[in-house]
Amino acid sequence: MPRMPMPAMMRDPALRMILILAALSGGAFGLTIPFLTLVARERGVSLGAIGVMASSYLIAQTVLQLPFGSLSDRIGRTTPIAAGFAVEAVASLGFVFANSATTFIALRVLQGVSLALIMPALRALVADVTPVNRRGQAYAWLFASFSGGMLLGPPLGGFLAAPLGRSPLFIVAAVINLAVAIIALGWLRGIGRQPGQHDSGVRVPTSAIFTSALIGAFIMGFGARILEGMFAGVWSIYLDDIGASDVQIGLSFATWSIAFMLFTPIGGRLADRGFRWRKLLIGNLVMAALIISYGVIQVVPVILAIGLIEGAVATVTVPALDAYLASVADPRIQGRIQGTYATIGTAGAAVSAFLGTVLYKHSQLLPFLVAGGILAIITLSGIGLVRKAEIQMAAAPLVIEPMATTLPDPAL
Repeated sequence: MPRMPMPAMMRDPALRMILILAALSGGAFGLTIPFLTLVARERGVSLGAIGVMASSYLIAQTVLQLPFGSLSDRIGRTTPIAAGFAVEAVASLGFVFANSATTFIALRVLQGVSLALIMPALRALVADVTPVNRRGQAYAWLFASFSGGMLLGPPLGGFLAAPLGRSPLFIVAAVINLAVAIIALGWLRGIGRQPGQHDSGVRVPTSAIFTSALIGAFIMGFGARILEGMFAGVWSIYLDDIGASDVQIGLSFATWSIAFMLFTPIGGRLADRGFRWRKLLIGNLVMAALIISYGVIQVVPVILAIGLIEGAVATVTVPALDAYLASVADPRIQGRIQGTYATIGTAGAAVSAFLGTVLYKHSQLLPFLVAGGILAIITLSGIGLVRKAEIQMAAAPLVIEPMATTLPDPAL
């Protein structure tokens, strides 16, 4: 019987290594994240302090992602990625012993440092090893791999938490993250942009980060992370308050991943086909409506079903925005640009996380209503710049003021 051929994205050895690491990290993340705020509340942390926990985690990323992205341009991608996973292992273990709001906040800051090390370097690494006309598919597979880990992590955490309690989950996550750090040092060495390849003889001005094409991506990126802030802040508490079990809370983080994995082959190809601005406009407006529906429909099984729809929409919007960003970025400063994009996006998540906990004190619906409205407004504000840049790329090589360094994307 003939063997089923491996998907095209998985045939590239470098990208395959990246995707395996993303899956492992998704599993470790998924084991604990649905229960972190619940553990904090059990140990006497107030709702206000939980909001500070969520926002401090995101603020740490906001402050550090740009310098750490620039660092990956100078020293290579491997060291920041491995160091980030090692820091995450330390933070995960720390939650086993945390017993005060101050400790929880400090450990969340440490987790923010971890993500600030990992994400700009990992995203830039994907751009390093992937041709321009396949980046939408590559980013879709990156998130699908992370989602594969998330698919298993939250339900497994939910089932383990029932007989063992929630604290042992953090020990398992710490072990996985430490293993991923060690594996990354071996697997990723020599892959992607290396030290000494940053064109030291050519100084790239800071203004190259703030072209109109990139500003459009940054605005859209701010809105894209709104829902993440809700998950980091009030999501688990909201589900717990409307009667969800630990298993259902875990599943609520996995339904998105299920849909993302199922529809990734389709979504990734769509992201590389035609104008991306249209997909971003329609997809984000649909996403805004779904966010609001979470607060309106307080029936747990229906909320899980909405998560499936949200994940399906994200298979198009997430890789489309990532591929657009990579296509208009100066390759000499890919890490700085990815860091800037991640910083602005994380600021959106931080605002959402803090605002969500404040609004939740007044109404369970209000955080979702405001978050959906903000996403719609931001999308309508930024989509014009993305559209203009894509039309320019379709007609001729995109001119990125003050330099012309980006080639047109053949997929457009």
